[in-house]
This record gives sequence, C-alpha cells and structure tokens, in this order.
Amino acid sequence: MLTTPRRITLYWLLLLVPTLVVGVGALVLLHREQTRLRESTTAVESVARAAVEARAVIVAENAALLVTEIQRSLLDGLGELPANGIDAALTAFEQAHPYARTTFLCRPDGTLLRPMGAEYERRFSLLLTSQRPWNVSEAKKDAERAEQDAALSGAQKRVFSNRTQRQAVDEEVRKVVEASQSGRYASRDAPAPAAAPASRERSETSSLADAEAPSAPDRAGWVPWYADNALFVLGWLQPGGVGIVRGVELDLPALVDRLGAVLPADLGAGERYAIRDDRGNTLHAAGTAGVDMDLMPVVRLEFAAALPNWEVVAWSVPAYEGGQSAGGWFLLAALLVGVFVVAILSGGLLLLSQARRSEAEAAQKTSFVANVSHEFKTPLTTIRLYAELLAQGRVSETSRRTEYLETIGRETQRLARLVGNVLDFSRLEQGKKKYQPEPLDAGEVVGALLAAHAPRLTEAGLRLETNVPSRPLPVTTDRDALEQILLNLLDNACKYAASGGEVAVSVKPGASGGTTIEVSDRGPGVPPAHAERIFEKFHRVDDTLTAGHGGAGLGLGIARQLARGLGGDVRYQPRTGGGATFILTLP
Repeated sequence: MLTTPRRITLYWLLLLVPTLVVGVGALVLLHREQTRLRESTTAVESVARAAVEARAVIVAENAALLVTEIQRSLLDGLGELPANGIDAALTAFEQAHPYARTTFLCRPDGTLLRPMGAEYERRFSLLLTSQRPWNVSEAKKDAERAEQDAALSGAQKRVFSNRTQRQAVDEEVRKVVEASQSGRYASRDAPAPAAAPASRERSETSSLADAEAPSAPDRAGWVPWYADNALFVLGWLQPGGVGIVRGVELDLPALVDRLGAVLPADLGAGERYAIRDDRGNTLHAAGTAGVDMDLMPVVRLEFAAALPNWEVVAWSVPAYEGGQSAGGWFLLAALLVGVFVVAILSGGLLLLSQARRSEAEAAQKTSFVANVSHEFKTPLTTIRLYAELLAQGRVSETSRRTEYLETIGRETQRLARLVGNVLDFSRLEQGKKKYQPEPLDAGEVVGALLAAHAPRLTEAGLRLETNVPSRPLPVTTDRDALEQILLNLLDNACKYAASGGEVAVSVKPGASGGTTIEVSDRGPGVPPAHAERIFEKFHRVDDTLTAGHGGAGLGLGIARQLARGLGGDVRYQPRTGGGATFILTLP
C-alpha cells in the first residue's frame, strides 16, 4: 500500500501532467489557428490588392482615353477651321468647344499674333518663342516618344490597351462633334457635351484657300507649360507643316469636371480611388470614406503625358481585418487557456490540501479515540480494582479502606472531567454550547475553585501560590465555563509541570477594564514551534500512546474556545525564569 506522501505525489502528478498537456496542446492549436488566419488574411489582402490594382488600371485607361479624345477633338477642330477669316473662326471655336479656354495664332518664330495683351504674352510668348515645339524634328520627336514609352510602367502601358472603353468614348465624342458641326457653333452657355473626334477629311465646302493649302501633312502636338506657378496645357497645329501655327489652351476646370465620371460608382468595402493633380490635390474621390488617404496607396498611375504628375491613386483596406486582430486574439485566447490551466491547478491544489487536512484530521481523530479510550480505561480500571477489593472484603484495615475510597473518588472526578471535556468539545464543534452569563466576583470564583482542588494539586507535587485581591473584581460571565477553563489549565499544569513543583494563580484587573487570570508553572515550557498549535484540537507536543503523560489534546483547545465564547481569550507566553504562563482575559 502506498504511503501518504507517495499517494499525494501520485494524485498531484495525475492532475498536473494532464493539465499541462491540455494547456500546451491548446496553445499549439491556437498558434496554428493564428498562422492559418494570418495566411488567410494575407491571401485575402493579396486578392483585394490585385482587384484594386486592376480597377485602378481601368480607371487610368478611361481617364487617358478621355483626355486623348478631348485633345484629338480640339486639334481636329483647329484643323477644320478655314484659313480665310481664321480670327473669327477661332473666336467661334472658343465659344463652341466646351474644353477650349483660349485660342491663339503665332508665326513659326513664336511671335504671338492672337490674342494680344500682357496676360497672354506672359502665359504664351515665352513658351512659343523659346521652345517652338513645331520646329522639333520628326526624329527627335520619335526619340522623345520612345523615351516616354520606355519610362511607362507595365500598368501605365496597359492604359492604352482597353479597346472596348475607347470605342465607347469614341461613340460619345462623335455625337458631340456631329452636333457641333451642324453648320454653326453653339454658344458657350450651352450644355457642354462630351468631346468627340472630328473627321480629318476635308469638307467639300472648304474654302478656296484651304483647297490651295499645301498637301503636306499637318503637324500637331500638346505641350504642358507652367506660368505664374500654374499649369497650362497648350495644343498646337501647323497646317501643312509650314506657316502660321494655330493653338488652343485646354480648359482644365472643364476637364477636371469631366474626369470625375471615370471613377467607378459601385465599390467594395475598403476600396478608395482618387484623381490627383500635379500638386497632390484630390480632384475627385470615390469609395469607402473611412480610408485614410494619407496612408501608402496600393498603386499610383499617371495617365496623360500632357498632364504631368496627374495620377490615379488607389487604396485598399480589406473589410476582413483578421490579420490586424490575429495577434490580439491569440493573446486573449492564450490568456483564457492560462486562466483555465491555473484554475484547474488551483482547484487541484485546494482538493489536495483539503484531502491532506481531512487525512490529518482523520489521523488526529483516530489518535483522539485511542487516547480518550486510554484515558477512560485508566480510571475505570482503578475504580473497578479498588471497588472489587472492597466488595470482597479483602481489605480489613480501616486506613487502607479509606485510602481506596479516596482513590475511587479521585479517579471518579478525573473520569468526570474527561467526560466533561469530550461533551464540551462536541457542543463547541456543533455550535450548540450555550452560555448563561451572570454577575460574579472573579476573585471569589477563583478562590473557591482553588480551595476545592488544592489537595489534588498537592498530591501531584505542586505547591500552590495564589494572588487574589481582597477587593471585588466584578465580571459578567458563565460560572461553569469559567471553572472549566481554570480546571483545564490546572490539569495541564498537573500533567506537564509537576516536576517544577510550583503553580501560581493570580487574579488582577485587566488593562481594558476587564479581568486577567494567570496560571503559571515551572515546567519544561512549550517549544516555540508549538506556541500556537497547542490550542489546536487533538494537537499534542507528543501525541503517541506511549507518551509520558496521557491526554487527548483537547484541554487547551477547549479552554480557548470557551474563553472566546465568553468574549475573552487564552494565550500562552513563556514564564520568566522558566516554565509557562497561560493568561485568561475576560471582558
């Protein structure tokens, strides 16, 4: 059979090992789940980013197509104007075309002929006279186009590949051109339809000057220009590649208004798109309003060479934000698992502690029963032996018969005290002890008790010293409980302090207005480790049946419980010069 320590160790291992296995297994599963969530979140974010990039490319394609068609429409319109009366035709063209802000004429050397004025000189002359883009050779222009094409990113190259979108815009612009070339120009206040490319074929009704125009191809292009810290986009056309240059300034506010239509209307959660100008100002935006536009965008695409640094910008914040919360979720779950493990271990510890206490109490009760049986057996044996001797008439001497009767009486009192202690212990344990407090003189009660038990103390070899004041010390307490406390303290002195040959009892007023009774002896005292434990039930400094002194370990415990039931207490302190002092305080 396993010993108690081994059995407790086995119970502890049976509780600890499965709990740790479950806790570690749960943490491993949580870590795997966190990894799976992160991978799933990464995949979701990748798909979302790819979708946003693809949609941003489409937006940039549409914006590029729109700008290209508007530019082509403006240049085609300039090419259709007759050479005769060109000034009036340009004026009408400005009023008719919704995206033409200002038209101009200049000589090949850049001299501005139309419009005149300081404002236009400042805006156009420096560009026209210094750059003169119509004088750039075709080889140089081809090289510049190749360089620009090489600088385009893969996403920007795809901007010009969406033929379906281009056809849709072409159809829209063609309707505008057909309406604008019906023979007269609309007023500038008329609603501005979308621009459309005009046919480059010459009308049969062209003027004679146009018919006599050189047959060489027209030269045309667009140039971005900064003046007064503002961007101007100028388109130019040189009919036949020689002579007077016609030009138009693109109306940027009208273009900006039109660009808003290229942004998608129906967007998923977490998507946001914007069109920004060269200064980073947001011209149009669409998508989730909660997306912080100062964050790093998913993609940025420039969509028109004539609009440098104008770009389509896209952001993506997936609606599923498991990646951001996976770490916090793991910590919370790990904390819950930790609490679960700690709760199991704590519960196990409490159960083991309770089991140990129950086992200790069971051992104490077993020892108590054995000790009490031994204590009962000793006086009963003595009483029976002397009673049989007297009953059989074997003792003829009167002195011996008197001695036997005194022994029988003394053992009877001892047996009564043992029974009283057991009964008091039972009542106290069950909470059924009832007290009947009454006004008493503490000195009188103590004096009477000592007088009655002085012979027993003398027989035990103890010299009694008393210090009871002559004046009354009134207390309100239960007489029987007070006498039981004092008897237990005196019995304790008789059992363990008889070798000291002295027991002193003093009664004096307490510091708080009550009464203090001290019972002191010159015995071996109490080891410091047992100074408080001696008041525990069943506890004895030596609790073996073969101990030098009998007892059940209840006397001091019952004395303290009775004293506390009366509102006081019993405590131990070493006596100066050796021995023990038990101090009873009563309220």
